[in-house]
Amino acid sequence: MGKAALSLVTLVVSCLLSVQTLPSFSSYFSSRSITTSGFIGETTVELPRPRKHVIAYVGTFIDERANFIASHFEMVVTGFETASTIGKIKSANPNVTVLGYMDIMAMGPSRDDWAEVDQHEDWFLHDMHGNRLIHSYWAWYAMDVGNPDWRSHYANYVKDKLDTYPYDGVFADDVWEWVDYHNTVWTVDSSLVPPEIQQRWHNDMLEMIRFVKETIGNKLLIVNTSNDYDYVNACDGKMEESFAHPHWWSLDEFHDEWYDWKGKVDNLKKISQKGKYYLAHSGTKIPNNPTEAELDRVRDMVIYCLASYLLGVSGEKASFGFNNIYSKDGSQGYYREFDVSLGSHLNEYYNIGLVYARDFEGGKVLVNPTTSFYTVDLGAEYKTLDGEIISNVMLDGHSGIILLRP
Repeated sequence: MGKAALSLVTLVVSCLLSVQTLPSFSSYFSSRSITTSGFIGETTVELPRPRKHVIAYVGTFIDERANFIASHFEMVVTGFETASTIGKIKSANPNVTVLGYMDIMAMGPSRDDWAEVDQHEDWFLHDMHGNRLIHSYWAWYAMDVGNPDWRSHYANYVKDKLDTYPYDGVFADDVWEWVDYHNTVWTVDSSLVPPEIQQRWHNDMLEMIRFVKETIGNKLLIVNTSNDYDYVNACDGKMEESFAHPHWWSLDEFHDEWYDWKGKVDNLKKISQKGKYYLAHSGTKIPNNPTEAELDRVRDMVIYCLASYLLGVSGEKASFGFNNIYSKDGSQGYYREFDVSLGSHLNEYYNIGLVYARDFEGGKVLVNPTTSFYTVDLGAEYKTLDGEIISNVMLDGHSGIILLRP
C-alpha cells in the first residue's frame, strides 16, 4: 500500500466551554439529509467499500430476507437451525460468507443434541457440591472445555453441519478467556465455584479452539472472545462485539473511565493486518417506536462506530456490523453509509489533538472519542455525505464524520 504525506490539519478549538453557539453534529450528518441528497454511491470512480456483516438469528430464511442479506452484506452470522434455508442466500449471492452459530461452553434443553449431552455428567462444570454450574442470566449449563469428550462432541457436531449444508464456517460464542467469579454470573455464590477451573481454563479453552479448528479443516472458525492473542492465532479470527459502542449500551452510555476505545481500534489494526478475520460489531439500544430525533441519534452513532472502524481496518477480511437483523429502527442492520466508497487507506490513523484521523484515496475520516467539542481545520476542501463542501468541521463529543474528496 502506497503512503502519502499526512494532510495538513490543525486543531483550532479544543474543549469549548459553551455549547450554545455550536450547531448539532447532525447538521453535518443526519439521516434525513443523506436520504434526500442521493450523493452516496454517485461518485464517478468506483472505489472499494467497507465489508459488512449482519447478525441474523432467525428460524428460517424467507426469500425476501435472504435476498436482502445477499445484496447488502458480505457475511452473515446465523444459527444452525436455519440450515435448510441458507441455500437461498447462497443462490442469490454465492460470495456471501455464512457462519453457523454454536456456543462453545453453553448447553441447554433447547439444543437438538441435548438428549445426548445430558447423559454425560462429566462434560459439565460443577460447583463444590457437585451441582451443574448455571449462568444466572442466560440460564445455560456451563460445559467443561477441558473434557476431551465434550471437545469431540462439539467439534464433530459442527463438522457434520458444515459438511451437510452450505455453511462456510462456525461462529463460536462465549470463548471466555477466564471463568468469571462474580456473584452475579452464576446461580450459586462464587465461593462455591472450584478455583481449579480458573487455574486451567485458559489453556483448556486454547486447546479446544485448536481441536475444533483441526477437526473442521478448511472451514472457518471465528470466535467471540476478548482475547486478541493466542486464541485468535489458533483459529481464523474473532468477533469484537463491543467495538466502539456495544449494542447493550444506550445512546448516552460511553463509560470513558474504563472503556478502552483506542485499544479496540488498535486491536482491529493488529489482527486485520495479520490477515485474520475481525468482525467489528457495534450497536446501541433503540427505543420502541423511535422518534425522528432518536433515529438521527442512532444514525450519528452508526457513523461514530463506522468511522472508528475505518481508522483501524486493514486487509480484506475485516468487516463491520451494527445491531442486528431485528434492529428497531427498521434498518435490518444495513445503513447506506456502509457503502460509501473511500478506497484504500493512504496512511495509518494519526492524531489531531485528541481527534483521530485517517486519509483514504477517496476521502478522510475523523473521530472524536472524548467528551469535548473540537473544531478541526481540514487543510483542504472536502464534501460531506449530504453534498456540502467544507474546509473545517466541528466534532461533538463521541462523534465521527466521513468526508469525500470533491
